[in-house]
Amino acid sequence: MTNIELQAYRRFFMLKVAEASEFIGNTTAEVWHNWEQGKEAIPNHVIEAMKNLKKRRQDKIAAIIADINNRIGSNNIRYFLTFADFKKINPSLTVLDWRLHQSIATELYFRGLEALC
Repeated sequence: MTNIELQAYRRFFMLKVAEASEFIGNTTAEVWHNWEQGKEAIPNHVIEAMKNLKKRRQDKIAAIIADINNRIGSNNIRYFLTFADFKKINPSLTVLDWRLHQSIATELYFRGLEALC
């Protein structure tokens, strides 16, 4: 994974540098910036974590689309403006889960498959 790909992944998952560095890299924002700027090599555990997150996202989208195809009625997906709102509904989930959900909701909305609510 190149530094540019790392930044693209992070943005695709709607993660801030501070969130990615804490929840994926287990490091500081400064170190994460160095990876994205190509100043330091990206550790294998970060590359694998990003690939795993991409796979989780793809699997969730496939499951939601299968559900949409079998659903009668309106297609709405909740878009949580804040992590606190997300935690009220999903108390055991993390910031990473919230960002992943937001990324999925946005994609489904722009595909015309779900309305945001």
